[in-house]
Amino acid sequence: MKEPIYQEIEEIAKLLLDREEVKLLKEVEKKMENDEEVIRLSMIKSTYESEYSSILNYSSPTSCEAKAALKKLYEAKLNLDNHPLVRQYYDLFRKVNEPLHYLEFNLLHKFTTSKYGTCSNDED
Repeated sequence: MKEPIYQEIEEIAKLLLDREEVKLLKEVEKKMENDEEVIRLSMIKSTYESEYSSILNYSSPTSCEAKAALKKLYEAKLNLDNHPLVRQYYDLFRKVNEPLHYLEFNLLHKFTTSKYGTCSNDED
């Protein structure tokens, strides 16, 4: 038999996962995976990432060639990020993660290990 605290944690997890935003996020993610424009923009971004990375293998990040490649990468990422489905995904992702951030900053951080090897305490 589970201790009550574990049952309560499972209930919280169920509450978090059953939210409408989580369901919408999964739907939008599927749409993105099947959207030809998103796929095309993602492939362009990946190509420019590879090109930029290759240039950095033999050239300085401050070289004209590297700067030009970085500009192409930035523009490709911006085009992808500005696609309506991607923007919707990012907005939903933030909403889905808000309660998790709340838990992390208001509960879990109280149990992190300090530099002295003991649990931190906000009252110290």
